[in-house]
Amino acid sequence: MRPTVSVIVPCYNCASTVGKALESLVNQTLDNMEIIVINDGSTDSTEEVLKTFIDNHPNHNIQLYSKENEGIAETRNFGLTKVTGEYFGFLDSDDYTVPEMFEKLYNLAKKEQLEVAISDFYWVNSKGKTLQKEGPYETGPDMMVNLFAVLWNKIYLTDFIRSLDISFPTGNRYEDACFLYCLTMHLKKIGFTNEAYVHYVQQESSITHTNNDQVKNMITVFQIILDYYKKHNMYETYKDALEYIHIKFFLGNSFLRSAQIKDRKDRNQTIKMGWDLLNKEFPNWHQNPYLNSLGGLKNKYFKTVYGWNLMLYAWIFRHFKKNNL
Repeated sequence: MRPTVSVIVPCYNCASTVGKALESLVNQTLDNMEIIVINDGSTDSTEEVLKTFIDNHPNHNIQLYSKENEGIAETRNFGLTKVTGEYFGFLDSDDYTVPEMFEKLYNLAKKEQLEVAISDFYWVNSKGKTLQKEGPYETGPDMMVNLFAVLWNKIYLTDFIRSLDISFPTGNRYEDACFLYCLTMHLKKIGFTNEAYVHYVQQESSITHTNNDQVKNMITVFQIILDYYKKHNMYETYKDALEYIHIKFFLGNSFLRSAQIKDRKDRNQTIKMGWDLLNKEFPNWHQNPYLNSLGGLKNKYFKTVYGWNLMLYAWIFRHFKKNNL
């Protein structure tokens, strides 16, 4: 019998956290799940922890693969080749879920014949946890503007995804944003549970919170997204939405991370690269309809940014150590 849902768990040097993540998966209320665990060349005791966990849970369908270190994007691509479930999802090795997550997402997806089913989630840090709502929104440009570009609060119809020319951009960060923004144009049926299932644990030392020259990957990834929409002749349909996500990333959280890069020359170069891409592709972005209609303090800030005060904002964000908007 084909598994209901396959869950891909990429692992790299996560010996201290992956046990909690996997425990939350073996305790799921959904029957006939598949858990695909991929050790991406860890140099700590991750592999031993994984093997011990699997030995202690012989009645669960857990598949362990070990390979040379290639990075998170290639690890996710590798995981997709191993999926046998009707739907698939992701769980990062330092996060965890509530027991009913995949049962509720799967039942919703089956009932409404969805291509993607989406839940809310919690941000978790040393101060506690905060609820993050996602949706509801419509497919098309509305989804591009409003989705949270994270993989692990969603499940995806396997055969549908495999029919598309989408993969994770090898060697780059922001691989989740690339996958989801490229997927957006193809989706017709999505649904929402209006419940939070995933606890997204924010580790200050994790790759997402490391402010270094890898932030430049964002430029590469967003060029891939633009090229994908042009290749599929959907650029004009999504132009306003594409413009807005460029504003949101290159003047938002990516900009904040760039501002924290320690080396001054590298910091300024990285900020300028993002600014130049935004203005080259979308020279009139200040007139973006989403920017001028959505409201909120964040969008008010975006509208005040110009070439003459860009580095002033970077200086402010750096010295006040602001990490999110």
